[in-house]
Amino acid sequence: MNRYAARNILPSVLLLAGCAGAPEVVLESDVPNVSGYEPLVTRNLLREEGRIAGVEVLYRGDIDDPIRQVNETQSRFSAQGWTLVSKQARAAATVLNFRKDSRSARVEIAMNQLDPMTSPAHLQVFPTPPAPPPVSWTSSMPNGGAATSAPPQSQPAAATAHTPIEGFAPPTR
Repeated sequence: MNRYAARNILPSVLLLAGCAGAPEVVLESDVPNVSGYEPLVTRNLLREEGRIAGVEVLYRGDIDDPIRQVNETQSRFSAQGWTLVSKQARAAATVLNFRKDSRSARVEIAMNQLDPMTSPAHLQVFPTPPAPPPVSWTSSMPNGGAATSAPPQSQPAAATAHTPIEGFAPPTR
């Protein structure tokens, strides 16, 4: 009798374990999934050197506590070695920007006001463009590098493409 009971219970346990929820990471990588959401679409996958260099994932989920889900998502990224670059909260959405090695990630978690059970989230991972090389003004000046006028004013560091502006998400591709 015990042999038959074990045979009937084991498939049920395996089924429940398989239905525990969405995986912690995207396609067995170091890119976490958004906490509390089910991935619907994964597209534009780019792998380089055995890791995900680019991907876009669309999610749908039930938001019961938006602050908790944002914090859990932030914790998932930190646990995988991603650094939070900026965080912007809007009326019904929060945008998190992370960076790791030569990649950036942008997570937008929104709350569907009419039907919270179908709230969307969007994850984008993309290569971070390298910082531009420093400009040497003397090499292009006439008179053997002697300055005859002041060099053009450079933009402040906060306005350059490689430095994030706090409160603003990077442009999407």
